[in-house]
Amino acid sequence: MLDGLVNFGLWGGTNTTGTYKEFNNHLSFRYRGLSLSFWDIYNFSPGATYNNRQFFNYRARETGRFLDAIVDYRFDEKFPLLLSWSTVIFGRDRNAQNTENKYSTFCYAEYPIYQKESWQVDMGIGGAFALNRSGDSSHFYGNKAGIVHVMLKVTHRINIGKWEMPLYACAMWNPQGDRAFLQIGAQVFSF
Repeated sequence: MLDGLVNFGLWGGTNTTGTYKEFNNHLSFRYRGLSLSFWDIYNFSPGATYNNRQFFNYRARETGRFLDAIVDYRFDEKFPLLLSWSTVIFGRDRNAQNTENKYSTFCYAEYPIYQKESWQVDMGIGGAFALNRSGDSSHFYGNKAGIVHVMLKVTHRINIGKWEMPLYACAMWNPQGDRAFLQIGAQVFSF
């Protein structure tokens, strides 16, 4: 972190069977409660129906990655609501003819419902739609505009000397896709 204003990070994930793999990098700028972030997301899961074999391919019609631009605002400590607007601005969010971007957009709200010492529980809900529907209403997260994300996350911050490491478990549901996920993770470092 550079004076608390700029943050660069790497994020990776997989599932227990190895059928899902992801590696992302991100850059964010934060001032008080306002944040602007860019996430370069690359999913290289086996069996994917998109190009997942060329990590450095940034050609719009061929790439397996996507670039997400995110603006969010977290209100003050007395009312710690997080509001977020995220739009896929480049990559594998294309129309059926692969001629233009759909600009899939995800709007999200999150609120901590419990905080005590090193524990926190957050709830969130998000909906998605395409800014450029290009003849159909599908978007990156589902087949039509609607709720695609309901979340409950428990975080516990452990201290090892002067170093703090948040551990979390997050249950996520996509009502539109009729799917559920469980994510377990740790923020090993941040700079």
